Amino acid sequence: MNGRKAKQRRRREAEHSARLLAAIRAAVPVLLCTTPDGDEVWQRGPVTMAVPVVPLDAPTELQQAVTAYRMATLTTDCPRCDNDVWVTVSGEYRLRHEGACPADPERLIVLAEGFGVEVRRRS
Repeated sequence: MNGRKAKQRRRREAEHSARLLAAIRAAVPVLLCTTPDGDEVWQRGPVTMAVPVVPLDAPTELQQAVTAYRMATLTTDCPRCDNDVWVTVSGEYRLRHEGACPADPERLIVLAEGFGVEVRRRS
């Protein structure tokens, strides 16, 4: 593939991602169900996402981190960092938090495990 065709393909992919993100942001989140393991499944435009429920018996720091993670996932905007949001070519909705953000999934897992809270990892 020559450089011009590759550039056109990347532009089409970026435009597709922007259209899907606009549809996600314009839609109102709708709670579909709660899973047996306690996660909530939400639909927002073309995207279905599962988010953890805030554990009310967890330490405040963990509650705040889970709340930020939920907000970032459901609204596309993280209250704790300037996260990146995009939709992949295959249609996957992706968020990337800044390195020190407590809502980053890996940091959230470390925080939860540090407080002795069991964490289910998704594949």
